[in-house]
Amino acid sequence: MATLEHTIASHASDVNWVTFSSTVLASCSGDKTVRLWEMGTWAELPCSPLLGHSYPVHCCCFSSFGTQLATCSTDGTINLWGSKSGQRLTTLAHPRNNGMRTVSFSPDSNVLVAGSVDGTLVLWDAYTKEMLSVIEAHDTSICACAFTPDGNFLLSGSMEGNMKLWDGRYGNNKCLYYLAEGHDLGVTCCVFSPTFGSANPDNPIPETQPRMQYFMLASCGADMLVKLWDVHVSPGYEMRLRVNLQGHSATVNACAFTPDGKRLASGSVDRAAIVWNPLTGEKLYMLTGHPRCVTTVAFSLDGMYLATGCMDRTVRIWRLADGPAVIPVQDGASKTEKLVDVQDAAAPITAQETTEPPQPKRKPLSDWSVEEVCDWLREKGLEQNIETFRENEIDGNELKQLTNETLSKDLGIAALGQRNKILRGIKSLQESETSSTSGQAQANLVALASALPPQLMQNLVSTFAPSLMANMAQSTGPTVTTSKGATPQAASDDKIPDEYLCPITREIMVDPVIASDGYTYERKSIESWLQKGKMTSPMTNALLPNMNLTPNRMLKMLIQRHFGGQ
Repeated sequence: MATLEHTIASHASDVNWVTFSSTVLASCSGDKTVRLWEMGTWAELPCSPLLGHSYPVHCCCFSSFGTQLATCSTDGTINLWGSKSGQRLTTLAHPRNNGMRTVSFSPDSNVLVAGSVDGTLVLWDAYTKEMLSVIEAHDTSICACAFTPDGNFLLSGSMEGNMKLWDGRYGNNKCLYYLAEGHDLGVTCCVFSPTFGSANPDNPIPETQPRMQYFMLASCGADMLVKLWDVHVSPGYEMRLRVNLQGHSATVNACAFTPDGKRLASGSVDRAAIVWNPLTGEKLYMLTGHPRCVTTVAFSLDGMYLATGCMDRTVRIWRLADGPAVIPVQDGASKTEKLVDVQDAAAPITAQETTEPPQPKRKPLSDWSVEEVCDWLREKGLEQNIETFRENEIDGNELKQLTNETLSKDLGIAALGQRNKILRGIKSLQESETSSTSGQAQANLVALASALPPQLMQNLVSTFAPSLMANMAQSTGPTVTTSKGATPQAASDDKIPDEYLCPITREIMVDPVIASDGYTYERKSIESWLQKGKMTSPMTNALLPNMNLTPNRMLKMLIQRHFGGQ
């Protein structure tokens, strides 16, 4: 069985990574903090939160004996903390001040490696804190790196989808093996099995190949797959695909082995975590319940717990045990969790019946004729616009595509009040239509929205009216008030659309501007970035064509409306 034991909801932004020591769970977030929790009670330690990074914290990892915790951030630094005291021991800086996305200790904790947005791997001596090497590893951001269980080799994966094998002891710049097509759309995470092949001292070596040395690697990516590889390091270097584990329906963000190597977990944009048997490829558990994409997964050292982090700002702790595989499902009627056998997972999961009478259903908006649109305008008290809609043959499909700009320029509706009333009416129709769809259809819609890159989401919001983006941006939530010129503040459980957050600080934007890389940032944040002499994009690391900043007035208006501003 797999049961939800506890939910942690203390972070103020996306949870980017979770990791266990023998006694502590650590989590890091876009809110710039690292938090420590006591295993079993799940109480936050007195020294938590750990404050020291000035930008989002992307990854954290414990040393082998759990005495130190390493954290890396967009701010271009790695902080080393005492895991019991919470004291910051030292800060290591990227030689070019570039942000770092992943960090890892070698199995003996002698070496610390970080993968950077500029495609470099930086290695430090974990004891002397001296930089050992800077490897020009990839052309794009490195989101995944892992040591082999013996610490002799290091594997890295990039956003381009390729993977490379390196010397893990001395970090020389010679690539030992290059795999051009690891994951078609980018590698998001990779991890070696701690017990498979040469990692198992009792593993029999064929007499014909006494020098044979190989390990099992799990990797995941934007192609919706978890892949298992045989990585041979002696007598030659080679990577052979063992199997594709198929079960997710969107980008797989993270994967992790249990310390005994008998189970593998993966977390995805489809809002689910899956636990696999890596030797058979069998799906053991599917865990659902997070309302947004699962960003990270980690097993406790005893294999009893699985932690999943999410963009909903929570960490969920699952207790795992032998028994029938189950899927925790949110019950729409009672708002409690129930367990469903995995064998029944293909069947639609519906809420319990209620005593409320069924509400009359409208014809799907896409099937409306021009005259039905005109009837709807009449219901809304907008008779003066009927002839305009009829002359332009606005049917249901066309109605869904209307924006403030098309209403004004193409249809000649000059009155702002009338345009807003039409757009609000369309929004209401679409929300009603969405709420009547099946639970599975709704899950697919949200998974699709979460899978979109932030730049594309921002471009969509800038182009389309709020009514068209309401569901995809997940913009519903408690209304909060703002004072003029103040930063909007939301309740800790408010589901803030990701496109409302500055990619640099992960805070709600007050004065959003579009930089020449096409991304939108908070003005103060991107100006600070440029003033530090950084002439590259914070998101792509490509050289910025120019330093121009263009106000994103549409996004600013949407943020103000969302938070009840004037």
